[in-house]
Amino acid sequence: MLALTLGLILGVGVAVSIEYFDTSFRNVADIESQLGVPVVGVIPQFADASAFDPDDLAATEPFRVLHTSLNLLLPQKESTAIVIVSAGPGEGKSTTVNRLAGAIASSGHKVILIDGDMRRPTQHRLGNWKRSPGLSEYLHGKASLQEIVQTAAGDGLNVIGSGSHSGFSFSLRHAERMRELVAELKTTYDRVLFDSPPIIGVSDASILASCMDGALLLIQHRRNPRAMTSRAQHILASAQTPLIGAILNQVPPDSGEDYGYYAHNYTYYGSGEGKRSKKSSSRDAATTEKNPPEHIDLHETDK
Repeated sequence: MLALTLGLILGVGVAVSIEYFDTSFRNVADIESQLGVPVVGVIPQFADASAFDPDDLAATEPFRVLHTSLNLLLPQKESTAIVIVSAGPGEGKSTTVNRLAGAIASSGHKVILIDGDMRRPTQHRLGNWKRSPGLSEYLHGKASLQEIVQTAAGDGLNVIGSGSHSGFSFSLRHAERMRELVAELKTTYDRVLFDSPPIIGVSDASILASCMDGALLLIQHRRNPRAMTSRAQHILASAQTPLIGAILNQVPPDSGEDYGYYAHNYTYYGSGEGKRSKKSSSRDAATTEKNPPEHIDLHETDK
């Protein structure tokens, strides 16, 4: 009996210690108060992320909500180039930007997704697209823009793979050509989305971010210390890249606080309507863009 009591006390003590010393982000309020930016999306932890069905409302609703939040923040009728970054690897950045691109395309907007993580490219596997010719060939002057753009399944979605140059990394000499690419893409597409390497410890991401109109910082629920996430924000500020907002990713459905609300609504829409046509998605997106609130000034450089 004494051993059982001591075991219980020890177990509680360990749990309290872990909770006390855990400095990772757990909820929307913590992120918004510490980083000073809005959380534009909360992505739940899916039981089987590999079995994603783009026609399943419960699965796609978090990304449609993210798309709507961006529309309300960004300038209307103006093309925008955005990079999705994370502090460290394995937080779900590549999967999130892939599904966000699909949600934007299904709403009737023209979007292009570029795999800017040329050290560990992922997008060609997620979408079953060609890796090359791609971005690295373009930056080296070995391929034209017309040669690297691919048409993906779904209306309005184009993609550019990372390219075949294994181990390629950005340098400042590539920045000007990247800016030229972004400017040209913005004449054709409503949204230009870039995947990127982790922004801490890899120089590529900060150089890539400096060529963008803005960035989204993806934060995995209870993964990295807050100091690490704050460091990522400082790197973006040093690159003079406006931080549009944050995305809280892989939130367990039983994590409590305000996440039960998100999970309940996502499930409600999925079970109530099942599959959804692209036409209805486009009508909803158009409706949400009427009478938008104030937008973020993506051209502000005074940090």
